[in-house]
Amino acid sequence: KKKGPKTEGPRLPYFKYYTANKTEIRVGRRSEDNDEVSTNPQHGDGADWWMHASGCPGSHVVIRCHDETLSKDVIMDAASLAARQSKCQGSTIKVSLTRWRDVKKPRGAKPGLVTLTGRVRTISVHMKEAEKRLKRLDATIVKN
Repeated sequence: KKKGPKTEGPRLPYFKYYTANKTEIRVGRRSEDNDEVSTNPQHGDGADWWMHASGCPGSHVVIRCHDETLSKDVIMDAASLAARQSKCQGSTIKVSLTRWRDVKKPRGAKPGLVTLTGRVRTISVHMKEAEKRLKRLDATIVKN
């Protein structure tokens, strides 16, 4: 009997979650994977949305949606995932939201480090309020 993890196809650099309206959210697994999620056109494109907890290490989150405006629920779902998958401490965590095309990898930067060049919105996530939302999202996770 073969041992080890069972994978179907190549390992993806992210986990997939789905919102109530079936919008796909991709969450980077680790810093090297964050570079892939945030800069490789295979995993996102310019019109997608991008999120990350402000001021501390954490997963890069991509919302696979090209709409000009996102619903509050989709934003809060993705922001909650970004906040939880960060090393930020506290009851309220600030999360940056911008377009995927506005995320740039500086030459020679360490894995996971990016700069934001466009308009950035800040979303506040109250972790206590996010618990129910995160439980619902965890039921939709697709790992590869």
